[in-house]
Amino acid sequence: MSSGSVVASLARCRAIPAPDARLACFDAAAAAIETAVKAKDVTIVDRQDIRTARRSLFGFSVPHIPLFGGGDRDAGPKTDDFAELNTTIASARAVENGRIELRLADGDAVWRTTDPMPFPPRTGAKVRIRQGAMGNYFIAISGERSVRGVRVR
Repeated sequence: MSSGSVVASLARCRAIPAPDARLACFDAAAAAIETAVKAKDVTIVDRQDIRTARRSLFGFSVPHIPLFGGGDRDAGPKTDDFAELNTTIASARAVENGRIELRLADGDAVWRTTDPMPFPPRTGAKVRIRQGAMGNYFIAISGERSVRGVRVR
């Protein structure tokens, strides 16, 4: 049974007028949902799980699927879209051509500046990464001038 038909079975049960038959239908539908969840054919997530997943994917190109709020492109901007990330730096190191690699404190995200910086920032410094036009990202450390960057992990 597909995940769509598992959920649709609940709607079919609501249409049954006889209380005993409706209850039997709901019992069967609930058992089917429980089996599908245990088999990992269906996953139930709440809004906070979705926000957490979207935050952890900030900076990556994610397909437009309804789970991440991208299913209906014509519906306008979503209220919980992430256009920026505010956190602190767990570690920073200089890499080639004056660029800096930053590991963020919340999660495993690693960003690299595409513009050179004169020196790596301190661990614990505040960082703001905001989404710009045409897929660009801008990294501002401790309120300083922004540099362009890209998420690498």
